[in-house]
Amino acid sequence: MVVEQRHQNGANCQGDGLWGAHDGLHRCRCAAHQLVWGRKGGVDDAEDAEAIVHEYGHAVQDAQVPGFGSSLEAGSIGEAFGDYLAVTVGLHEAKVNGWPVRTDPTCVADWDSVSYTLAPHCLRTLSENKHYPEDLQGEVHADGEIWSQALWTIRESLGTTVADRIIVNAQFGFAPDTSFAAAANTTVATAQQMYGAGKAKAVRAAFAARGIL
Repeated sequence: MVVEQRHQNGANCQGDGLWGAHDGLHRCRCAAHQLVWGRKGGVDDAEDAEAIVHEYGHAVQDAQVPGFGSSLEAGSIGEAFGDYLAVTVGLHEAKVNGWPVRTDPTCVADWDSVSYTLAPHCLRTLSENKHYPEDLQGEVHADGEIWSQALWTIRESLGTTVADRIIVNAQFGFAPDTSFAAAANTTVATAQQMYGAGKAKAVRAAFAARGIL
């Protein structure tokens, strides 16, 4: 749930579950450009690095496209990218540092979610096999799982480095209120521009598998 909170300094902040079920994790769109974490029961969100990176993903998109997420589908893309970034960064760090990965690689924020999910604990995953439009629920986190699985498929098809570069660079061309289809076509065009027809075909196939294209 996206909520708004006005802090004592007058900054207007938006957040995911501010002081709510997900322990007060939120981002602050204000002059200070802050990411702020609170705690109310369960696990403190700041203890889960993937929860932190997810919120940083919103900051990335807002820097690329000010005001990004002003439609339901754009907001869903925002949640999906945050989840994807959290997983891809987490897996990179696990590989570099030799940390064990004890959950499915597509699982997002497994530590944060221990207080409000059943085992295996995942806030969300990148492998729910949701399909557009029949699995739309009209909620950005739920609908974002359609987009995030497309991103994960691109990663599996093209490798982490190529996929991440395409995914991030494509977002510079998104409109603040983009639709799934428009953003997918921009991502395909970005892959074509950066790496050629073969990579673009793989990106298109990933979105087609989810019903987006």
